[in-house]
Amino acid sequence: MTKPKKISTKERIKSAAIELFNAHDSLSITTNHIAKAAGISAGNLYYHYRNKEEIIREIYAEMSERIESLKSFEKMLSSSNPLNVLDESFDHYGDVFWEYRFLMRDAPVLMALDSELKRAFVINQEKRISQIAGVIKYLISQEILENILKEEIPLRAKLYWFVTAYWQVFTSMDGEVSRESIRETKEAMFKIHIAPFLSARGGEMIEVAGK
Repeated sequence: MTKPKKISTKERIKSAAIELFNAHDSLSITTNHIAKAAGISAGNLYYHYRNKEEIIREIYAEMSERIESLKSFEKMLSSSNPLNVLDESFDHYGDVFWEYRFLMRDAPVLMALDSELKRAFVINQEKRISQIAGVIKYLISQEILENILKEEIPLRAKLYWFVTAYWQVFTSMDGEVSRESIRETKEAMFKIHIAPFLSARGGEMIEVAGK
């Protein structure tokens, strides 16, 4: 019988931190809270992480790696129905965003307090915007999208990124991040930012995607 894989102390710390950050205002959670939830001493926590900011940076890197591993952009560019891949990708993103929802909710404040986290976020943001622009160009070249001017593409890429990255910040202003609010992001993208620009071919594809 295979023995269950032993969870490292660092993984226990991150897991406890994510649970606490998701359930509470992340600013109110201290390393002592995290250590207690992880079942270790504060000294043991500091052996692995210098401070709370370092924990959050590693959690953000973990979330980014999860998103990267989906290879959504690559799959869209090689699929016979990229809109179907986009539809499925939003569902996968939703699962990841829910798991790390405090990052989607508290990103502006966390970045204001940690320049290293902000730097990582900006690098990731620039990469994602470039990828989105590439997908828009591809969908136009494949006559899936139409009536989009070439000079509009950089602005549209930024807008699409803004909607997906900051929708939960907006939602949490008068409520909590929820599964429904994450699904709402997908609905906004398809109904407002994609559907009005579909060609006849794109319309057929989106029907297959179930939108």
